[in-house]
Amino acid sequence: MKILFGTGGTPVSSPKKDSITGITTVKKLGLDCMELEFVQGVKMKEDMAERVKEHSRELGILLTAHAPYFINLNSKDEEKLRASIK
Repeated sequence: MKILFGTGGTPVSSPKKDSITGITTVKKLGLDCMELEFVQGVKMKEDMAERVKEHSRELGILLTAHAPYFINLNSKDEEKLRASIK
């Protein structure tokens, strides 16, 4: 079992705050992973998501995602569950 270490979002030392630069900074820091923070909604377009995925693979950085706070796919409340799926 391997424990990975990374940042929640783009590192504060990153020269730019975008995901691509963040991944590069994580690699330079000698870390293993980075969390993409989507806490206020997923605002990344599909073409950018592909670029982020490829860049992370090239550098060997594992990505995780923090879903928006308002999404709850485990809710027993039917209305909340439907809203989360939407």
